[in-house]
Amino acid sequence: MSTSFVRLVSRLLIVCLIGLPFQVSAGMIGTDDVISAAQAQAARVTVLSQINRADVAGQLQSLGLTPQAAQERIAALTDIEVAKLAGQIDSLPAGADGGGLLLLILLGVLIWWAVKK
Repeated sequence: MSTSFVRLVSRLLIVCLIGLPFQVSAGMIGTDDVISAAQAQAARVTVLSQINRADVAGQLQSLGLTPQAAQERIAALTDIEVAKLAGQIDSLPAGADGGGLLLLILLGVLIWWAVKK
């Protein structure tokens, strides 16, 4: 190697070491930060899984919103908003309002009454 090239590289390294700060700081990540990140991700998955359901996607399309646009809107929400939305989804009743169960019980009683008669 030529001496002038070695001098140039040496001077460049000296300038970089003096001019560029090379402080590195590491800190502990709190458990609450990790848990809140995991909960936010789980809430986002919950909301996205509801959007991907066929009946929900059909309802969104009837309202003029494509599933892709809905996914983009969910991606734009903050973690707090997604958690609130996922909480609302989780608090919804599973299934219908119970009218089918009432009809089934009524039909069972009617059949029992007809057999006993």
